[in-house]
Amino acid sequence: MPRHRPIATLAAVALVAACTPAPSPLVPELRAQFRPGLPLVDAIAALKARNTTFSVRSLTECETLARQSALATTLRPQGGACIFGKIPVSQNWLGGRRDVIVQLVFSHDDQLVDGNFEELSSPLGW
Repeated sequence: MPRHRPIATLAAVALVAACTPAPSPLVPELRAQFRPGLPLVDAIAALKARNTTFSVRSLTECETLARQSALATTLRPQGGACIFGKIPVSQNWLGGRRDVIVQLVFSHDDQLVDGNFEELSSPLGW
């Protein structure tokens, strides 16, 4: 193997690593903001303030989603509504995106029981 290939490969890996953005501080902020006991109406207001695209689902819809797709639901229904959403974090010049995916589950009396927040990114917009 020619000697310049390992150096070129190492340089390419370093370039890609340098272009990878640091994790967003949004996930820890969301975990602090969306604590158990938060009322559903307050959670909705907070999500709207963060420009979140989201949907509020009934208990029946939450249970159906949990049965049909283990990938779509990380948290099991807890007797009330659930919220699924996406918060845009950033977009790069190649069309790639970083978003935070949100899942919140509520009790029968509209109090937050648990939340899951995951940052997802795609480096290219294809």
